Amino acid sequence: MKLVSFFSGCGGLDLGFEQAGFDVIWANEFDPSIHNTYHHNHPKTVLCGKDIRQIDVSEIPDCDGFIGGPPCQSWSTGGSMRGLDDSRGKVFLDYIRLIKGKQPKFFVIENVAGIVSDHHFVTFHGFLSTLSKAGYRVQYSIFNTTHFGIAQERLRVMVVGIRNDLNCSIMFPAPNERGKVTIKDAIGDMVLQPRPYLKGEKVVLTREGLANNDYFAGPFDKYYFERNRRRNWDEVSYTIVASANVTPLHPNSPEMIRDNGKGWHFIEGKENKYRRLSVRECARLQSFPDDFVFYYDEIRDGYKMVGNAVPPKLAYIIAKAMRETLESDDGNCQRKSVLVAYYKNEDHLTLVLRNGLYYVRTGFRKGSMQMPLGEKQPRYLLLHHGKSKHLYELKDKEPSVRTAKDLQRLGFRPNGDVYLCFELESSLEVQFDVVQIEETSQRNFAPYIVDI
Repeated sequence: MKLVSFFSGCGGLDLGFEQAGFDVIWANEFDPSIHNTYHHNHPKTVLCGKDIRQIDVSEIPDCDGFIGGPPCQSWSTGGSMRGLDDSRGKVFLDYIRLIKGKQPKFFVIENVAGIVSDHHFVTFHGFLSTLSKAGYRVQYSIFNTTHFGIAQERLRVMVVGIRNDLNCSIMFPAPNERGKVTIKDAIGDMVLQPRPYLKGEKVVLTREGLANNDYFAGPFDKYYFERNRRRNWDEVSYTIVASANVTPLHPNSPEMIRDNGKGWHFIEGKENKYRRLSVRECARLQSFPDDFVFYYDEIRDGYKMVGNAVPPKLAYIIAKAMRETLESDDGNCQRKSVLVAYYKNEDHLTLVLRNGLYYVRTGFRKGSMQMPLGEKQPRYLLLHHGKSKHLYELKDKEPSVRTAKDLQRLGFRPNGDVYLCFELESSLEVQFDVVQIEETSQRNFAPYIVDI
């Protein structure tokens, strides 16, 4: 299947899809400092260097799918959080414009988890609604790369849309919380001392040992000491970011010391023992293979390329699930599911039945749940409190998005901001032999959906 790629960067997302058997025939990346890296690692792909805002649908070759990760800085909880008020956030709309115009069989959008935070969820839901109205079954899920064999904590949202006429929906892979890949697993065999570079120094690319085994040796500013930047060998890494200044420390560095809740500092007398991870070490923690070479003249550009990339292994996992979906006989459309949730007390249950409505907090905070537009909706709602359990049938419609004020008018007492609301078919209970559910003690309070 042929793909086109947008916001391609160095091509981490593209690499994962290629590893799963897709053919990326055309890519778009506006930043010229990345072009040599993309050309070297994707020699068969035509690279377009135009601003996406200037691309017309007619310029895009015929293809089966779109993949891309729009700039995340506007949506990140660690960034400006300006969303569509930022020019970088607005290019998300251009990606949607091209999807609507070209109508590929499917599309994939990758972004930071902050885009489904309370601050941005209404805007994000608007994006999904627009894509749904354009003729797609739209689904999304939040992935923590730690649970998918990648040696770092990295929360990312993956949005998948499949054209309605294909009559199928993707089953996102389930996380595996056991057997995590550690820092030692990823970089423990790297014994060659990396080459130090300061800001402004020209980097000399060498293939002796490992390419890109370079690190930023510049000073550590005050922002670096706002938090701990070091993890042990037997742990997973902090998120690999796109900034050389705040790149995590190598595990051989001494521990950082807490300053009575005010920040962190290095051990006195051992300041010269601390060093940041090298570009290649960061690439390994991002799951890039060693033969993927990054080209840069300035050390900061190397970190930027690696940190902005989608981990190829995560991309491969999504690509494999997409391929299985498109090639399956039933397209995963025969699934039925149940929303398992709790009610606080009998008064709460009475309000649910009186209004014919159960609400679930959305976003990515603890206790929240994702239920995107276009996803096959739960058939049932199982409410539990202690040993009491009640099963109800839900209406065959997508959940609505309501604010806390909307729910307060109905008598509820929500303590968040934005909610997904599921409508009950009736207040009559359904017999329990309709569905069997495997309960998990870890899921006593957070709502979740299981197939039946």
